[in-house]
Amino acid sequence: MKFRLPFTLVFVAFALCLLLGPLHPYLRETGALTPFYVTGVSWGELLGHPYRLLLYVASGLQSCFALPWLGAMLFTALLVAVAYAQKWALRVSDAWFGLCWVVPFLLFVHFTQMGYLIYTTKAVAPAYVPVLEVLLGVLLLGCLRVGASRWWKGWKSSTDATGSKRIVRLAVSVVLFVGSAIATYTYTFRDPNFLNTLRMKHAAEDGAWDQVLQIARDGNQEPTRAQVCLTRLALFKTGRMGDELFTYPEGAAAYEAPQNQWLRLMIGPLLYYHYGKTGFAYRWAMEDLVEYGERPAYLRYLHSVARLNGEEALAQRYQRSLARTLFYKDVCEREEQEAAAIKPLLNYTDQLDGDNGLVEFYLLNSFALSEGGSREMVELSLMDGLITKNLTGFWPRFMALLSTWQGHIPTHYQEAALMLTQLQGGSPLRDLSMIDPAIQQRFQRLVEASARMGDNAANAAALRPEFGNTYWYYYFFVEGLKTN
Repeated sequence: MKFRLPFTLVFVAFALCLLLGPLHPYLRETGALTPFYVTGVSWGELLGHPYRLLLYVASGLQSCFALPWLGAMLFTALLVAVAYAQKWALRVSDAWFGLCWVVPFLLFVHFTQMGYLIYTTKAVAPAYVPVLEVLLGVLLLGCLRVGASRWWKGWKSSTDATGSKRIVRLAVSVVLFVGSAIATYTYTFRDPNFLNTLRMKHAAEDGAWDQVLQIARDGNQEPTRAQVCLTRLALFKTGRMGDELFTYPEGAAAYEAPQNQWLRLMIGPLLYYHYGKTGFAYRWAMEDLVEYGERPAYLRYLHSVARLNGEEALAQRYQRSLARTLFYKDVCEREEQEAAAIKPLLNYTDQLDGDNGLVEFYLLNSFALSEGGSREMVELSLMDGLITKNLTGFWPRFMALLSTWQGHIPTHYQEAALMLTQLQGGSPLRDLSMIDPAIQQRFQRLVEASARMGDNAANAAALRPEFGNTYWYYYFFVEGLKTN
């Protein structure tokens, strides 16, 4: 007994620290991607197919990851049960008890190493099915052993030892336990961009747009396009796009997974919904639901789009499905507030004209090439024109919005207006008095530095410290970024 407790406590501490630390957003996302419904289930059918019952129980347990603290505790408890079941079934002595934790470590890393693949796996409850299979198998083996020992009294073995043999066995047991823990930590998928994208996504779903921006600013590595898109959305939602967009990290880091559709799979419906492209939001949520199952993550957007479009009967159908889940009954509580911000973006004929899964590319060009619409649509058109470096419609949009800024022209729009005035040799502005003198002086320093050093990409690093947070730097030096 004196050896069991230390092994158990170390494993529990290791598992909970990892699950509730860096993997916290991964657990929450796993819960949202788990289709589990408490009603509408035929128990006769489940009991008539034992493996189907196992899948149902596994799905129910995995859905508890929606509350990461609860999911982590249940998952850890079952892994501990696997270790103790092995000890009982195989009559393992306390000295060899460390060996019983190798399988729990393997089951732990089987789930935590999936990363992006959690979106595309069609396996039901990949976290819990292997755990329950192993646990039931070991318990069955233990029952067979107990039964055999009753009718064959001579069938007994023991792994007990004393003295130096016990010390050697304990040492080997500890080494294997520690080695398993190190290997588990090493192979657990902890890609910072993946986990930060999930944190940003969850903050966006909660309406915590300032938190999205804080996560983006705190990142220490080049962001993926998914992170860039979430940052832009948060800036738009907070009304800070024109002042801060080019102050945030820009990048196109590769996804640590062998596919190119991760942006669409992770945040496609979310982006389309919040930008008012309801047709695409509904389309991709429905296609993924058909492909990967009736996951709550898809149902919430199907419900939100139906409600936004005024299709109450359809919305009620999705609401009833969500009401059958354990943790997503109230997931759409914020819909009215969200809809108020989205409706000004619906000033167009929504049609499925094809995005080929290129969510960012489609959204940028859709707004950059649009004309007219609400104030919000005009500002998105203006900003997306800056992002795509398509400035042909800049002046009409700038002049249309000028009166709405009430004396404060956002910084990046001032930078673009000043740059275009210089490049085109004039502008619709009567004079440059509305451009902040500090911005004019900074632009003059850039012109002088470029004349002295050249404006080619080789000098981008030298100019970045002073000008890296300006639209000018983005326009002249940020090239080759691939959307999605």
